[in-house]
Amino acid sequence: MPDPLTLQLEPRSLTGKKVRRLRREGIIPGNVYGRGRPSVAVQATLEELRRVFRGHDRNQVVNAQIAGESDTRPVVLRDVQRHPVSHDVEHVDLYHIDLSRPIHATAVVHIVGEETCPAVTLGGVLVQGLGSVMLEALPMDMPSDLTIDVSGLEHFGQSMHVSDLDLPEGVRALSEPTAQLATVIAPRLAEEDEVAEEEAAEGVEGEEAPAEEAAEAAESEATA
Repeated sequence: MPDPLTLQLEPRSLTGKKVRRLRREGIIPGNVYGRGRPSVAVQATLEELRRVFRGHDRNQVVNAQIAGESDTRPVVLRDVQRHPVSHDVEHVDLYHIDLSRPIHATAVVHIVGEETCPAVTLGGVLVQGLGSVMLEALPMDMPSDLTIDVSGLEHFGQSMHVSDLDLPEGVRALSEPTAQLATVIAPRLAEEDEVAEEEAAEGVEGEEAPAEEAAEAAESEATA
C-alpha cells in the first residue's frame, strides 16, 4: 500500500506549451523549488496528487520522491493553478523546505459560537473580516486552519482581531494585529447597507434614461 505521505514524482522533460500533451493524458506538470535550491521540473498523475493531498491539511509536510533520487524531499504544496473555466488542475508548485527553518503560510479562519453570541441574539448581524491569516512557524508546527470563538461578543460594533487569536506554541501571526476577523453590526446599520446597495444598483440601471431623453429631443428637433 502506498505511503499516504509520500508523493511519487517523475522528472519532466516537456515544458512550455508542450505540457498540454501531458494534461490530455491525465498528467499534471509541476515544479519543486526551495530556498537556495535549483527548481526541478516534475510531473505526476492527477490520481497521485489527489491521493496524497486530498486527505491531508493544506500546510502539511509530505515527502516527495522524485524518480532517480535516492532521498525524499520534504515539501509543502505552495500553489495550485487551475483552468479559469473548467477549474481542472493545470500545474502545481511544491516548496522544498528545511525542517529547521520557519516558513510563511496562510491558515483559513473559521468562526464558531455565533449561535450563542449575545450581540447576535439581540438581532445583530455577524460579519466576517479576514478569511485567512498569514503565519510564521516551523514546517511541522504550521497549522492549516484557525478557529475564533465569537460567543463573547456582547455589544453591537464589538469585534475580534488577529491579536485575539489563540495561536499554538511556536506559531506567530504576520497579519496586522488590528485587522478584524469578525464584528457584529447593529440591525439598523445592516439594513442601511442593504438599502444603499439597492439604491446603487437602481442608479446604474437608470443611467440610460438621460441618453434616451436626449435622443428623443434630437429626433423632435430634426422633425421640426
